Amino acid sequence: MKLKKILTLGAFFMVSAPTIAGPWVESDDPLLRASIEMLFNQGVIKQPINSYPLMWQGIARDLSLVDSNQLDEQSQFAYQHVKHALNIAKQKTDSGVRLNYNGSTDTQQGFGKRHQQQSGVNSYGSITGKRVSAKVSVNYADDALDEQHVNYQDSYLAVLVGNWSLSAEQVSHWWGPSNDNALLLSNNAAPMKGLRFTRANTQYVGPSWLSFIGNWQLTGIYAKQKPYLNTSDKGDYWALRFASTPLNGLEVAVNTAGSDYLTTPELAPINLENNEQTHRLTGIDVKYSTTLMSVPIAVYGELMGRNESGLAPSEPFYTVGFESYFGTTDSLLKTYLEYSNTQQQCNIASDCVYGSGSYTQRSRLIGSSTPEQSKSAVLGAYYHTLNGYGGHAKLRWIDSENIIKSSQLQLEVGYQQALLSGLWKVTGLISRDELNDNNETNTALRTSWEYRF
Repeated sequence: MKLKKILTLGAFFMVSAPTIAGPWVESDDPLLRASIEMLFNQGVIKQPINSYPLMWQGIARDLSLVDSNQLDEQSQFAYQHVKHALNIAKQKTDSGVRLNYNGSTDTQQGFGKRHQQQSGVNSYGSITGKRVSAKVSVNYADDALDEQHVNYQDSYLAVLVGNWSLSAEQVSHWWGPSNDNALLLSNNAAPMKGLRFTRANTQYVGPSWLSFIGNWQLTGIYAKQKPYLNTSDKGDYWALRFASTPLNGLEVAVNTAGSDYLTTPELAPINLENNEQTHRLTGIDVKYSTTLMSVPIAVYGELMGRNESGLAPSEPFYTVGFESYFGTTDSLLKTYLEYSNTQQQCNIASDCVYGSGSYTQRSRLIGSSTPEQSKSAVLGAYYHTLNGYGGHAKLRWIDSENIIKSSQLQLEVGYQQALLSGLWKVTGLISRDELNDNNETNTALRTSWEYRF
């Protein structure tokens, strides 16, 4: 019976898994992320897992050391899910097409596929070799928020040099353990064109007196940032992240970022002229996974603010959250509760954490998906079953004091299944919006179908 279930699971994933061949896990699949997190909670995966794109090498090493027969029942589905996604990633070639429609482009963007276009067609082809991997993605978007009708987002060329992956790319990133609101770097904005280096295999190598840091990851990004839609000017953007797992179930990370547009005007004492001084952003995030009364759980938090005095961020934003997992041989359920606060006191706009609204790519924040000067909370769940069905639900509240006071209560429900040898997804949204004294109820529908050749 167990073998039959595993074979059934593999057959379903062959049809419906959106994972494509490549050297890393992209930041577009919350269901695969839930399975990876479950295995991290159970001690199967031991490398840092909260930085996307997430390299496959460390995961592959950890999975190779596991006897699946020794796993408990609640880990079986997650193990088979990740194992199959890894096998797909090893394929030498892959290609596909995705059709999508979105009834509302200006909805909250969490971890997963970006949905900031009304309709479109996404096509891709990838080649994966031992040392070189490449993906070409050509996309058409109708009525996109970033006003890019034809783009090459999600394309890359990656080369493995020793234990380092070097890539020229235009891909989305997600740094930190949050599910809905990564503060320093997220997929809220269109991906920038840039270069990235990241450690491929995160196993600790070094002097014994430093071995307490455990498995560790180092990622650096240099990109060209275009903050506004109404100008063609571009500036330099860079970001650096160090993450480690010093204890089983614990991941800690330090992040920093800088931008030509993150400036603070200061008055020169001699000539009384304004000089622009570039400031940096610094973030710290922590996630601890354990088991409470046989239920896998995790708690996490992220602090992010200006880097004015060493490592600790000043006047920080923060996100905190709680997760739980319920796994069997047939399914996996992930639930979470997350709260974010981006409110702060700053005398002038350029003195704020995100600068004068300039920590953006094509007018969308590179970090928080909620507006500045806001509080938000979300109760969410993701569910995936052996017989091919999956879904999610989110109840989200946002209270914003950015320029105009507003609040929103939103319910989002999604469903997916295999259809016509592809993967079909549909999501319905209903929201109650309050703007000053005006109330409005809005509904929207998103749907997509993806076919892999």
